[in-house]
Amino acid sequence: MKYIIDMIDDIRENIQNSKEYTLLAMLLKEDEEKNFQNAGEKVITSIEIDHDAKKLLLGFLGADASTKELLECVNSLDMKAMMYEVVVKISDEHPLMSIVGFGENKEERAYTFFVMT
Repeated sequence: MKYIIDMIDDIRENIQNSKEYTLLAMLLKEDEEKNFQNAGEKVITSIEIDHDAKKLLLGFLGADASTKELLECVNSLDMKAMMYEVVVKISDEHPLMSIVGFGENKEERAYTFFVMT
């Protein structure tokens, strides 16, 4: 489980708050030898704060989102909201998926949120 504050720190440290990165969700699957395998990835297209559930929802409902929209969304939050969980919302029919880690690909300018199956 990762929180908004974890994500902000990671973006600052690893991509120096660049606003030009595409956002990706990558589904990881653990194989029999306990190694993680990429089970698929998708571009994140929506960012929403759910104050009632205390979650930052990353989803696939709009146009492509970037670190610019993500940072604009979270930079105006108060300190309590920094402890909201970051999750991926596939659809209303699927359970929310907790983020287990972050990563970046500087060549492709992609910032990745890792989720588990």
